[in-house]
Amino acid sequence: MKKQKNLEDMTVEELVREEEFIKECLRDEEELFDFTFNKSSVHIGGIKSREMQEKHEEKCREYNERIKKIKEVLKTKKQ
Repeated sequence: MKKQKNLEDMTVEELVREEEFIKECLRDEEELFDFTFNKSSVHIGGIKSREMQEKHEEKCREYNERIKKIKEVLKTKKQ
């Protein structure tokens, strides 16, 4: 993931756009992973597939954590 902006410094509109962007990144990551492992006929060795799985899980965790933080900041800014 690229260098992240400080959420506290963003406006509500920027936060909403950032949340949508991160959700789209997460969807892209999940679709790519699904295609690679479930819809293609490419053979991937065990070690490589484990590395890819771990990288995928790490990216998904990062995206989900970013979405969670955005929602928390949005909640405080909207009050």
